Amino acid sequence: MSANSSQILFDEFFARNNEKVYRFALKLTEDHNMAQEITQQCFIRLWENIDQVNNERDIFPLLFVYVKNLVIDNSRQSYREKKMLAKAALSKPPEKQENDLPLLMREYEQKLEKVIEKMPDQRKTVYQLSRKLGYSHKEIASKLSISPATVKNHLTTALQFIRKELLMHYDIKSE
Repeated sequence: MSANSSQILFDEFFARNNEKVYRFALKLTEDHNMAQEITQQCFIRLWENIDQVNNERDIFPLLFVYVKNLVIDNSRQSYREKKMLAKAALSKPPEKQENDLPLLMREYEQKLEKVIEKMPDQRKTVYQLSRKLGYSHKEIASKLSISPATVKNHLTTALQFIRKELLMHYDIKSE
């Protein structure tokens, strides 16, 4: 097949199937940007294999397979990235992170702040007084007019909640 006829064939396939491929990718990913990216990757694969395509048959089943495989590949890559980020974030305290991980730390801190915001007000206050401002259990109890045991219970519950949420976010099974 000549380069010119390959281009014409590809242009026809693209015109007839671009919207269908995008809708299918969107249905699988539920993300417009990801669906657009997968659509582009799908047609790149088609172009790379255009010489092997039978122009008398419907091309959509082939494109369907391309999209499905690209979605699976992207999901696996995303999972590996999340797992790697979680291990890096949980393996070292922030002050020991290498210089090449500030983005990771910002993401981790943003997620931590979102998790803290989900907690009930008193638990959130106890956590912030303890972990961010460095108050002792006794000082927090005095400041909030509650017992030190209540402070300890709030802090324990807060830390368990944070751990559970972060493990879920980074898709890590707790041991």
